[in-house]
Amino acid sequence: MRREEVRTLGEADPARGSGSSRTVQIVVLSEDTLTAQGVEAHLTADDRVLVLPPDTEERPDVVLVITGEVTDRTLTSIQRFSQDDPADNPLLMLVARKPTAKQLVRVVAMGLVAFMPREGTTLADITDTLCVVTRGAASLPQPLLGSLLEQIRTRRWNDPTADAGDGPASFTSREIAVLRQLAAGFSTAEIAAALHYSERTVKYVIHEMIVRHGLRNRVHAVAYALKQGLL
Repeated sequence: MRREEVRTLGEADPARGSGSSRTVQIVVLSEDTLTAQGVEAHLTADDRVLVLPPDTEERPDVVLVITGEVTDRTLTSIQRFSQDDPADNPLLMLVARKPTAKQLVRVVAMGLVAFMPREGTTLADITDTLCVVTRGAASLPQPLLGSLLEQIRTRRWNDPTADAGDGPASFTSREIAVLRQLAAGFSTAEIAAALHYSERTVKYVIHEMIVRHGLRNRVHAVAYALKQGLL
């Protein structure tokens, strides 16, 4: 993870809403009680973070799942936090061994914005990634992103009849250019440099696409564009 991507928790970003830094509410899910307690203690020590219990009735900003293998039980535990409107789902951070292609598609549909390998991920990595996702960015390793894109190219993202009236014409040439850069795994700063835009412009373009098409995040925007045959 590039250190320059790490920002203040809750920092303003057009893709995530208004303003000032705020407390981020997070739920930690893990079948390993000791692991969950250790991560919760680490996050609780940060006054920018409010750790909610796994059985909370509140809607957290972020759900952090730490597991070995991704199983049906893992997916069920995540599904409990799904909202009627998928755009309202909490941001999902997953620490695990590599999920299968089918599981990857499912967790992205549930709001996945960050994946970290089970082996080698530290508490500091979790905090840094939390900073990244709460400012509206995603953090997916390139191999995992490539696997996701391949899955989307070979299957429909949702119901084949969904979005029947939507198509390539609903994206501007500038939006398509930004989407291609996102699909390649580039950061906001890298996209701005490549396209000769300001970072603010790139964030605005992404925000407009997400709002207009009712998408959840940047990863979902790329998947949606692939479904439309744009990439």
